[in-house]
Amino acid sequence: MRMRSDVKQEPAEVAEAVRQIPLPRPGRGDAGIPAAARKPSSSWERLTALIQKEFLQIWRDRRTLGLIIFVPVSLMVIFGYAATFDVRNIPTELVGHDSSAIRTKLEAGNAFSVAAPVVASTDVARDDLKHGRVMVAVVVNALGQPVSVLIDGSNLLEAMTAERDLAALQTPAAGQTAMVVDVLYNPSLQSVDFMVPGLVGQIMVQVAMVLTAVSIVRERERGTIEQLLITPLSKVELMVGKAFPYLVIALIDLIAVMLVGRWLFGVPFVGSLPLLMGESLLFLIATLGLGLLISTVAQTQQQAMQIAVFVQLPQMLLSGLVFPLASMPWGVRWLSYLFPLTYYVPVTRGLFLKGVGLVDLWPQTLALAAMAVLFVGLAALRFRKTLD
Repeated sequence: MRMRSDVKQEPAEVAEAVRQIPLPRPGRGDAGIPAAARKPSSSWERLTALIQKEFLQIWRDRRTLGLIIFVPVSLMVIFGYAATFDVRNIPTELVGHDSSAIRTKLEAGNAFSVAAPVVASTDVARDDLKHGRVMVAVVVNALGQPVSVLIDGSNLLEAMTAERDLAALQTPAAGQTAMVVDVLYNPSLQSVDFMVPGLVGQIMVQVAMVLTAVSIVRERERGTIEQLLITPLSKVELMVGKAFPYLVIALIDLIAVMLVGRWLFGVPFVGSLPLLMGESLLFLIATLGLGLLISTVAQTQQQAMQIAVFVQLPQMLLSGLVFPLASMPWGVRWLSYLFPLTYYVPVTRGLFLKGVGLVDLWPQTLALAAMAVLFVGLAALRFRKTLD
């Protein structure tokens, strides 16, 4: 294998800028300095020369320069579209009887998206709510009047919007009873029950991806990458070996975060713990693979941290952790499906609050498994192309 040195020579113009920094005024102890180098200089001249040198270095580092300019603009555009509390298109169904008047009222403000078929019973509606097919079910009597509403409380913003807007459905009439609102899975609509399960994934992203993103770059900067290359390890084995310690640390953090959420904040957990650990393992492998991919792309630890932050912030806003995906325009929403956290948030909330099973989570499971293979494979390929 042909080796190459990662030690870069200073560009000629940068070296010349360093030589142009004037030395201080001559004084005692300057006898050994040539007379041409002992010319008087002011503080402003020295500062100007140093600033010029710094601008030259930034200009030559085109990758960092691109991040400095591109990242703020991109984040502003993404956040401007995604960070909205205006809930739209809440999946809704009617139970018992159809009513064109209720459909018209629900869809008038774009907050609800009413499914065409009418569900036969509340048992079927509860099953739809548990499995995430709808978030609101309106029970309609034979007179076309809403008598009760079932709301999925595991999605806080949608539940609060539905509870507020559905009050307009009931018009006072003689002999009409008050409409009953039944909030499932988070009856009191506590924000902590909504946030903590999602924060489990966000904290894992912080631990796994950001720390892994600097792992290979750190080896390159320390000059120890060649020592890894002369070992009989394959590229995939190197990726696994670099990621495994962070995987163990992230799993320990996962257990600690779950215990804090359960015992300190009192968030209920009604699902399967082995299923949660299995899904979390897939999520962490995918996240670690993404961090390794960043580490093979970046040239310095500073670049790796910048790229990691640029990837982490959109995950937090576009994953459905805070803002509903259905309320985002498709021009931004499609980005959310590129991040592992988008598929992990429904897993944690479903297991913590609803007690769903693998039959309900198989789409997220397949997506996480595919991302784990994809990101680790791309990191291994990129590692080979970078070093050969």
